[in-house]
Amino acid sequence: MQPHCRYLVNPGSVGQPRDRDPRLSFMTFDPKRKRLRLHRLEYDVKGAAKAILAAGLHRNLADRLGQGI
Repeated sequence: MQPHCRYLVNPGSVGQPRDRDPRLSFMTFDPKRKRLRLHRLEYDVKGAAKAILAAGLHRNLADRLGQGI
């Protein structure tokens, strides 16, 4: 990392992954070490899909959660 520079890091969406990994993802930054860390965690994909359908959203949003696409 260069001093006085700005960086944009996009780890993706916590609940709508697009990298074929259905786990949720988020990133943390340690400013002292100047390190980014990507975290992956399991979550209730079926429950999230049910909530999407209950909210009246398109079925495709629910179906792709388990595939991470």
